[in-house]
Amino acid sequence: MIPQRFIEEIQSRTDIAELIGNYIPLKKTGRNFKALCPFHGEKTPSFIVSAQKQIFHCFGCGEGGGAIQFVMLYEKVPFVEAVEILAKRLGIDIPYQKKTPQEHIKTSLYEVVDVAAEFFCSMLYSANEAAHIQKYLSGRGLNAEIVKKFKIGYAPFGGDALIGHMRYKGYSLELLEKASLITPRRDQGYSDMFRGRIMFPIADSRGRIVAFGGRILKETEHAPKYINSLENILYRKREHLYGLTYAKEAITRADEVIVVEGYLDMITPYAAGIENVVASLGTALTEEQIRLLKRYTQSITLVFDSDNAGQMAALRALDIFLENGVNVKIVELPKGFDPDSLVRAQGADGFQKILSQKTDFFDYKSKALMRTHDLKTINGKSEFAVKMLLTIDKISGQVERSEYIKRLASLLKTKEEVLLLELGKMHKPAWGKKQIAKSMLTSPIPLTEKMIIKFMLNDKDAAFAIRDSLNEEYFTHPLTKKAVGCIFSDILKNDLPVSAQISGTIHDHEIARFLSGLLLEEGPPLTEELLNSCVEKLKGKRHKMLNAFLTQKISEAELKRDEEILRELMKKKMHGEVEHYGETKTIES
Repeated sequence: MIPQRFIEEIQSRTDIAELIGNYIPLKKTGRNFKALCPFHGEKTPSFIVSAQKQIFHCFGCGEGGGAIQFVMLYEKVPFVEAVEILAKRLGIDIPYQKKTPQEHIKTSLYEVVDVAAEFFCSMLYSANEAAHIQKYLSGRGLNAEIVKKFKIGYAPFGGDALIGHMRYKGYSLELLEKASLITPRRDQGYSDMFRGRIMFPIADSRGRIVAFGGRILKETEHAPKYINSLENILYRKREHLYGLTYAKEAITRADEVIVVEGYLDMITPYAAGIENVVASLGTALTEEQIRLLKRYTQSITLVFDSDNAGQMAALRALDIFLENGVNVKIVELPKGFDPDSLVRAQGADGFQKILSQKTDFFDYKSKALMRTHDLKTINGKSEFAVKMLLTIDKISGQVERSEYIKRLASLLKTKEEVLLLELGKMHKPAWGKKQIAKSMLTSPIPLTEKMIIKFMLNDKDAAFAIRDSLNEEYFTHPLTKKAVGCIFSDILKNDLPVSAQISGTIHDHEIARFLSGLLLEEGPPLTEELLNSCVEKLKGKRHKMLNAFLTQKISEAELKRDEEILRELMKKKMHGEVEHYGETKTIES
C-alpha cells in the first residue's frame, strides 16, 4: 500500500496544468485553460483545467477530477499505478507500507518468472537445437526484432534445465512450483513443466510477465500442441489477453481492437503492421477480458476460424459483448486459414481486405442459425425468432434494439408487433435493487443538495458546520449521498482544503467526476444567507418525508387494528420521532 500522506505530497507537487499540457495542447482562457476533451470526440472545447483549484472537468462527457484521475483516464491504469507514474515523473521513490505475506509472494513470483523468461530467451540461441528453432521461427515469418520484442524463447528437452538454472540462482523449488515452472514427478522430485517447447511469455496490461505458453517443437500424438502455465496468484487465464501490453497504444489510436485466438495469430499480423490485435489465449472471451478491452475501445472485431468450433465460440461471445455495451463485429476467415497463415500467404493487405468484410452480430448469428433452422416451417421460424430475440434483448439502447427488431421482422416477413409480444413474454423487467439504484443514479440531482455540497467544497468551516447540522441521510440522490459520506468520513479528517483532496483522497471515479464539475460550475455567490436557506430547505424536505412515512405506518397499524403499535407510532409523531428500518431518527425543526 502507498501511504495517504505520500499521495497528498504527490498531489501537492504536481501542477495539473503542466501535467495535462504534456498530454494535450491547452489554451489559456482567463483564470483557466481550455482544450478539446481527450476522452470523447468534440469540435468545440468543453474541457476545462483549473490551475488554481488543481482540477479538470469536461462539461461535454462529465469526466473530471485531479491529477491522479487524469492519469488514470488517459493512461488507462488503476489508482495505484497512476500514483506510481506521477511519482516517477517527479523523480521520487514511493515509500510503500509493509507488505502482506501474499504481496511478498507476488513480488517473488514476478521476479522468478522474469528470470525464467531470460533463461528461455538465452536457450533460443544456446540450446543444442538452437539452429533448428531459429530456422523454424524464420519460416513462420518471425524476424529477430519481433522475437526479441515478444521475448520468445525456448525450453530445452531433458526436464531439468530450468530447475538447474533457477536453483543455481538461489530460487526454491516451492517458489518455482508456485510459479508453474516445475511440476512434481510421479516417483519423486520435480521436472521442468515446459520441455522441448517454443516459449511465449504472457504479460499483463502493465507489461509484467505473469505466465507462459509453450508450443511443442515436434508435434506427436502423445503431447498437446500447446500448454499454458497453471493458474496462480499472478495469473488467471480469464483476466489476461496475449499481446495487450504491445497493442494498447495502437488500439487507442484506431479505436478498435481485433481479437484472435492464438499467440502466432496475434504476433504475425502485428509484425506485418496490423498492431491493434490481441489474442484470447484460445478461449471464448470472458467478461473480465471484455472489461479490460473497454479501457481502450468500445469497438471489438472478432476473428475466428470458419470451422464449427470457431463459429460456436463467436456465437457464445455475442451476448456477453452486447450485455457489456460493446460494438462487436465478426470476421469469418476463408476455410483452411487462421490469421497467422492468412497474413503469411496474402500479406497485411490480404488480411485487411478480409477485415473490411466484417459483419455485425445480427448478420452473423442469423446466417449461422439459417444453417440449422428451416424458415419455411412454422417451428423452424419460431425457434429462429426466439434465438435472435434472446440476443437482441441484450442491447440496452431502446432505439438500437428497435432497429434490430425491424430487421428481424423484415427477414422473417412478419410484423414487428408480433416480435415485440414475443420479446415481452421472455423479458419481464424485474425492478430489483440494482435496477432501482441505476434509475436513481441517472435521475436529476436536486439543486439544494448540489448547492450544499458546493459550500463544503469551497469553505471547510462551512463543511464542518454542515456536518454538525446534517448527515448523509438528508441527501436523497445516491450520488450526493455518496459524495457527502466521503467528505464527512475521509476529507474533513485532513488539513488540506476539501477541493485539494479530490485527486488524492477520493478513489471513487464517479464521485471525483461529480465534485470536479461542481467546483468549476458557475453559480450564484456562496453567501451565508444562501447556505442557511439551503440547509433549512433540506431539513424541511426531510421533515415532510419522514412525516409521510410515519403517517403511512399509522394507516397500516389502523388497518391491522394493532393498538400497541398504533399508540407507539402516535407517541413518536407527537414527539417528532420516527422509527425507520430499525433506526430511530429525530426530526429537527
